[in-house]
Amino acid sequence: MREESIKLDMGTIEAVMSLPPGPVFLLATGEIEQNVSTIGMFNLFSIDPTIVGIGIKTSRHTYKLLEETGDFTLNVPDMSLVEKVVKCGYLSGSRLNKFSDVGLTPEAGKRVKSPSIAECPLNMEVKVLEVNDRNDWDHIWYIGKVVHTDVAKDYDRSSALIYWDGEFRTPGMILHKL
Repeated sequence: MREESIKLDMGTIEAVMSLPPGPVFLLATGEIEQNVSTIGMFNLFSIDPTIVGIGIKTSRHTYKLLEETGDFTLNVPDMSLVEKVVKCGYLSGSRLNKFSDVGLTPEAGKRVKSPSIAECPLNMEVKVLEVNDRNDWDHIWYIGKVVHTDVAKDYDRSSALIYWDGEFRTPGMILHKL
């Protein structure tokens, strides 16, 4: 006989923090002035065509640059970049050049104005299709189409970073393969 599980009544924020981990990206944007930020607010809306969304607060320097360029890159860092990912999340691009101060290399986008990040094994170039500002949400959502990707030959997705409740991790073991 199966033991009955006990469910706790918790607040919305606590419940959200209990969701399974999500991918971590380094978001790069800007043409003349460039910035890189750590982002975890991401969603995949469609596979074909590939449509993604990111959430950004209007108080962030990245927001200003996104508004100017209308595009961005999503760069997947591996575990060797975890300290740089943390710094990109805490430092403000309005006060310094995060690329040089953190030690990341911007590379010109192939189909967008924004740079990609050379140290990341997977880069996606995205053109903004839609901006969703509901005024009652704490983030503005940018929905865009992936127009170009670059993937390193030796990319090992098991070394990609995920984030869960204040912890950076890598994906765990495979439990079932289809």
